[in-house]
Amino acid sequence: MKYLNNIKISFLSGAKRILLTTLSCSALVSCDNWVNDTILPSNTVEESQLGSLGMLGSIVDKNYVGGPVIAGVWRAGSSASSSLLVASGAIVDEISSTAVPNSQFYKELDDDKLSPDDLTLYSSWSAIQNYRARAEDAIALVATVKVVNPNADTDLIKNKALFNARLHAGYAWMMLADYFSVSNTQRSVYVNGALVSHSDAYGKAQKYWEDALSGASAQEQRLLHSLLAKLGIHSGNYTLASAHIDQTFQAKENFQFINTVNTASNAFFTALNVNVRDAAVDATLVSALKTTAEKARVPVVKAAKGHWSLTLFAERDPLMVSDFDEMQLIRAELVTRKLVTGDAAALVNSVIVKYDASGNSNLKTQPVLADFAGIRRVFLSFRGTRLIDLRRFNLNGDTKPGFLERKYQWISVPEVETHK
Repeated sequence: MKYLNNIKISFLSGAKRILLTTLSCSALVSCDNWVNDTILPSNTVEESQLGSLGMLGSIVDKNYVGGPVIAGVWRAGSSASSSLLVASGAIVDEISSTAVPNSQFYKELDDDKLSPDDLTLYSSWSAIQNYRARAEDAIALVATVKVVNPNADTDLIKNKALFNARLHAGYAWMMLADYFSVSNTQRSVYVNGALVSHSDAYGKAQKYWEDALSGASAQEQRLLHSLLAKLGIHSGNYTLASAHIDQTFQAKENFQFINTVNTASNAFFTALNVNVRDAAVDATLVSALKTTAEKARVPVVKAAKGHWSLTLFAERDPLMVSDFDEMQLIRAELVTRKLVTGDAAALVNSVIVKYDASGNSNLKTQPVLADFAGIRRVFLSFRGTRLIDLRRFNLNGDTKPGFLERKYQWISVPEVETHK
């Protein structure tokens, strides 16, 4: 019986791409040997090894490669993000349920009737808590790993591992506040049995990313500044966003989770492709697509059952969290808010023109603040941002009932937490 586990994940594209790879584990032994042979297979990790430097990473051709602990954090992040970014779309006017869905989770979110004991809800909650815990455990492990003969390579391993752990700890805390809440009025989540307010959760994300800036490479710093700018938008702290926006992604840089091996697939492809019936592109979003660029950014086809399916993603496409385009739209909004200087229309058009090179879809006048909810609805669609925007702009959107009338404006915390 052969066991193989291998994953590659990237957070930046462009000239330099950082890859984190787990150990490829192969055990060419029979089931009987596992029972009868008292010698452990060569790929077994003993307890004493869990605190070793190799768990954090190694240096290969002068580049850092994440070890099993760090790769496990990335994998947990991919799982949590995949679940929550799609689920958030079902709460708003981005994703709707089909007539006969395979997944009741999306239907319950769409209908504002999510059961607190729903198994998929519990799975999504467990995934984000697992992600947070793995990242924070990795931070603790970096501090406790003993190096017998420290040198430049061992220092680099620890520094890069700490950067990755802080990066993901921050993103986990931000997602907790972005997507979960005890209620619309009690804006908090449970962590380790204790209530944590959304503002404190966002504060933890900010601190992890600010701490990670020290010792980070120039490219890593741009990633962190981009996430801090995004955090400012999500939390309504526009001063924070403006403080970081000038140091964010360059063109073609992004933060994404790669789906290239085993059964991992792009979450939106899995939920919305033409051959499934879990969920559909919301008909109101399709109706909102007027220009050539808008239709190119959100390509849809009618499925056999009559609902709209998304053709934007292939099965193995990465799950995008943030990129240069989002930073351009954030910068344009901050210009409109008069927090930074610049040409807001030109910034928005730098994104639009990627989908219509003729320029016919471009804005002809400067946008006002109210325009950004619609711009972002299309050009940041299927990123988990629409839920954030309806809340921060205080809009009903095209949901029924209106978003502001919904019982759940976040995904509810599962019953197992509230009854402890």
